[in-house]
Amino acid sequence: MPQSVACRQLNQLTQTAQSGGYWLITGVLNKPLDEVYAFYSLQESDNPTQGEQACSDLSVTTINLSLFDYSSSTLKLLSKQPLNEATIDLGTATLQIHPSSALTFNADQTTLLLASDLGIGPLFYVAKQIKKNGLKHLALLHASHGFPFAVKPAQIMLQDFPFEAIGGCSLLEDWKIANRLASDLGLPGCLDGSISDLFIPWLEAENQRQTENPLNWQIISFSVKGPSTDLKTLIDSYAWLDYQAVSADT
Repeated sequence: MPQSVACRQLNQLTQTAQSGGYWLITGVLNKPLDEVYAFYSLQESDNPTQGEQACSDLSVTTINLSLFDYSSSTLKLLSKQPLNEATIDLGTATLQIHPSSALTFNADQTTLLLASDLGIGPLFYVAKQIKKNGLKHLALLHASHGFPFAVKPAQIMLQDFPFEAIGGCSLLEDWKIANRLASDLGLPGCLDGSISDLFIPWLEAENQRQTENPLNWQIISFSVKGPSTDLKTLIDSYAWLDYQAVSADT
């Protein structure tokens, strides 16, 4: 049965352009979130008014957003399109929360983070929460077009991936989280392929290491539409993997 839509008013709106055609939208919530959620959306019209910014069908454009950061009622969201000037001038919008995307994770377990496109936002949020526990985490990121950061040569060396996957995200490396990238466009430094094309070589290598150094991994994947059935079936066949898929789907 579908879950009801929860809403918050997002005030003091600002937005800044990011790499790869992304936008970072920042606002202050009218009341704190009861839980932290990975995915959101809002609807806007070309000429919004205070009364139109509600959970209704009055607006004509739906913008999908994902969590980047949340602190003290200030919410930072990643988007693939900007808000229109009328919404920014109004300074407020009604944010729809995707309740199925509530974040629950073990901050003290070795973690593999997987993300595609807008899922990269909540990957950063979780990475920030787990970065200080001293464990060797890993992040694998995929982009259909561009990434919301500049791809730089990876400084943390890894053995499990194809030779062309030599690029990474500097921010994650600053947090001591090794990472590798895949791109549908074959961007420099990235594996030309899907998130599965990055994940499977690591899975095969790690499964061999498990015989000598058993370790239970927590895997959290982030994507708007959810993981493929084949990927989920593959992960479920390994007892040392604890898998959670976070998506906007209800």
